[in-house]
Amino acid sequence: MLTIIFILIPLFLISLYITLKFTWGIEGKSKQGQEILKKSSHAIVPIFPIGWLLLEIAHSIFDISYSFYRDSLWILVGLYFIVQGAVIYFYKIKGFQPKEVEE
Repeated sequence: MLTIIFILIPLFLISLYITLKFTWGIEGKSKQGQEILKKSSHAIVPIFPIGWLLLEIAHSIFDISYSFYRDSLWILVGLYFIVQGAVIYFYKIKGFQPKEVEE
């Protein structure tokens, strides 16, 4: 578990930097940036509840220690930010263009 955490920490920090720089920057305040943030939110919303559900199911089936449970929750939080940073980076590189909405 410790090696997984040490692998995820740099990815978490890079993703956190990408997310915060994009969100607070000029790029994140544009219409395209708002659409990218919306897409990233749609990608990350199910991560924590599904991960927590799977962890609870595993806890009810197997005898999981408190430290493993706690570390797994921290990994879920880290994955939350890693996926958000990856989605933002992907759409930024891809040059995402929002669809024009006809009213």
